[in-house]
Amino acid sequence: MSLADRAVLRVGRARYYEETRLVTAWGIATAFPAEEKKEGVHGEK
Repeated sequence: MSLADRAVLRVGRARYYEETRLVTAWGIATAFPAEEKKEGVHGEK
């Protein structure tokens, strides 16, 4: 396998893992949305 072929595969693998990371982060953010600021028992901030 030539050096150029290995470079192409390395870049493709890096992009794949970056996309996988972003999709996983998006899925977690969707499944567990950030909690809004909770107010006190009687509505105090």
